[in-house]
Amino acid sequence: MKVLVAEDDPVIRMLHQRQLTNWGYSVDLVMNGKEAVEHVHKSGEKDEVNYDLCLMDINMPIMSGIEAIQIIRKNATYLPIVACSASLNNKMPCLEAGADTFLLKPHSAVELKETLKEFAVKQNILYRDGERLSVCKTGPVDSEELTELRMLDKKGVAKFTVVDISSRFLVYKNMQDKLLDDFNNGNFRSAEIPMRIDRKGGLVKAYSSQVWLKKMSRTLKQFWTQVERENEILKKYERF
Repeated sequence: MKVLVAEDDPVIRMLHQRQLTNWGYSVDLVMNGKEAVEHVHKSGEKDEVNYDLCLMDINMPIMSGIEAIQIIRKNATYLPIVACSASLNNKMPCLEAGADTFLLKPHSAVELKETLKEFAVKQNILYRDGERLSVCKTGPVDSEELTELRMLDKKGVAKFTVVDISSRFLVYKNMQDKLLDDFNNGNFRSAEIPMRIDRKGGLVKAYSSQVWLKKMSRTLKQFWTQVERENEILKKYERF
């Protein structure tokens, strides 16, 4: 995860760098809104932004955070933005400019960590990579998808999108790691995934030979038997 931090106060800037690095993020630091805009525009190729999130201070010299947010929203592909200010009066202007959420300064390290985790959420892309299926993570395309991914994440659910066939399915978050292990296994042929989100006994089957899915039905007894079996398998993928 790569985060762009825009903050004019050198003490806070260094504090954020130390905190985010300790939390496992890669960090770029800038001192004003103009530099933030420049970093976003030059960070990627072919109009793709290579940051997962931007932590944007509001009261900065040369260009304010609000102006920077407006320019980023107008001229760049979607990037989750967390606005920060010591004045609550800046909250609505930030949200109206296009920020996804607002943090009031001073805020605790716990609050910052939880906010970054929530707004840097991603979905999974299932695609064909040579002779096997692979999974990669990608950020939301807009604020609506970010809201969807945040709500799913709070429920412990992950979203998968299959390339080329416009198909999507939802699984428990721990299933992401199991599926990745399956797809990277040279002997993998197919995987059956209980559709727990609707609890109607449905399954999705992913095949190694093609990038396509087959939706299947089971009796509720068969479905919950498979869920219990999957629960045992997923224990080794639990995150602490």
